[in-house]
Amino acid sequence: MTAAAERAPSADPWRRLMGSVYEAIILFGVLWFADYAFSALTQFRGHPGTLRTAFQLFTLAVLAIYFVGFWSAGRRSLPMKTMSLLLLTHDDAPVPPARALLRFAAATLLLVGALAAGYLLHGGLYALLLLPYAWTFIDRDRRALYDVIAGTRLVYMPVTPAMRSVDV
Repeated sequence: MTAAAERAPSADPWRRLMGSVYEAIILFGVLWFADYAFSALTQFRGHPGTLRTAFQLFTLAVLAIYFVGFWSAGRRSLPMKTMSLLLLTHDDAPVPPARALLRFAAATLLLVGALAAGYLLHGGLYALLLLPYAWTFIDRDRRALYDVIAGTRLVYMPVTPAMRSVDV
C-alpha cells in the first residue's frame, strides 16, 4: 500500500451513504439477472418450499461473491471508485478474502437481526436497521458497526491528477 493510502482519512457518513445508495442501484441489475437465470433454469415461481429456500440462498451467495470479490485484495466496485472509497484493514492493509467474508456476514446478520426483531417483537425495532450506519457518527474512526466487528475501515481516497485517465 502506498504512503497516501496509509494516511487516508476515514470516509465520512455522507460519502458512505451515497456509496451505499449507488451500490444498491448496481446490485438491482446484478440480482435481477442472476435471479432471473435461477428462476428460468429451475422454473421457480415464488411459491413456499425448498425451491424458495434455495432461491434465497442463491441470492445470498450472489451477494457474497459480489461483495467479497470487490472488497478483498484492494479491489473496488464501480460505486467505490466513483465515490473514491477503499476498504482496508484496521492497520491499513488490503482486506483478505476471509475478512471481507466476515464483514459481509456481520452486515448480513445485523440486517436480518433487525428485520427479525421488527417483525417478531415490535414494529419500532425496525429502527435497528439504522444502527450500523448510525455507529459511524459515534465511532472515532467513522467505522460502521460491521466494520468494527470485522476489523476493517472504509477510507476516502481522493483522485489525484495522475490517477485520472482523461483531463476535463
